[in-house]
Amino acid sequence: NVCRLRLTVPPDEGSQPEQGAKEPERKKNELYHVPNGMSPGKLSHGMVYGVVHRTDNNHKREMVVYGWSADQLKEEMNYIKEVRATLEKVRKKMYGEYDEMKRKIQQLTNELKVTNAHQESLENHVRVQAAALDSFSEMNSSLTSASIDLQKTLVDVTLENTDIREQIRNLKHTHEQSMEKLREKQKQLETAQIENQLLKLKVESSQEANAEVMREMTRKLYSQYEEKMREEEQKHKAEKEILLEETNRLLKAIEEANKKMQITETSIQEKDQRIGELDRLIARMEE
Repeated sequence: NVCRLRLTVPPDEGSQPEQGAKEPERKKNELYHVPNGMSPGKLSHGMVYGVVHRTDNNHKREMVVYGWSADQLKEEMNYIKEVRATLEKVRKKMYGEYDEMKRKIQQLTNELKVTNAHQESLENHVRVQAAALDSFSEMNSSLTSASIDLQKTLVDVTLENTDIREQIRNLKHTHEQSMEKLREKQKQLETAQIENQLLKLKVESSQEANAEVMREMTRKLYSQYEEKMREEEQKHKAEKEILLEETNRLLKAIEEANKKMQITETSIQEKDQRIGELDRLIARMEE
């Protein structure tokens, strides 16, 4: 418990100056001050009193006496110690953060210098790369023109190969038609042979008729048949020779086209090799 008293001293009291002069000495020599009207026995229960002078206009020459228990004083002292310790920690933290900030600023300054040096080296490297790219653009334009010429050559060769393939297809179709005709002729020949055998059987069966007339007719029929067979064989042989000549001509054309394709592929490989060398040169320049 806190005991609070207010004392009012009259202005005409003669002992007031002496009391005011002696009061600091009592505060130094005594643990507590006994207010007027209170006995020392009432203040012996762990209480500490303090006197506060009030000098404002409304309360002239008034004194206020405050009393605290020992536990309250200890609590107040502990609170003051904690506040001081906290303030000391805050001060150390502020100075530590200030030093850390200075160190970081110095580190950032050093990094900025290194970055500027690196940027200058990068600018030099970019200038070198720009010169290399200009030379590469010139080489690329020349390679582009060469590639266009090569593509034109490939297109021409492809068109020639297309014509050759078309001719081969036509030749195959013609050969198939000729073989079909030959099979028809063979069928006709087989039919004629069958008819001839029938005639022979008829001749043999008609012995009573004029044998000479029948033999003559048989010879005529056989000679006609042989003549017709020779004509068909000659036609077939001529058609076969024509087909062989056409096939040989087309084979020669195919061989020539293959040679042209090989020459074109060799030229393409040389161009690819040159492009690979240029790519490696550019990679070394970039390094």
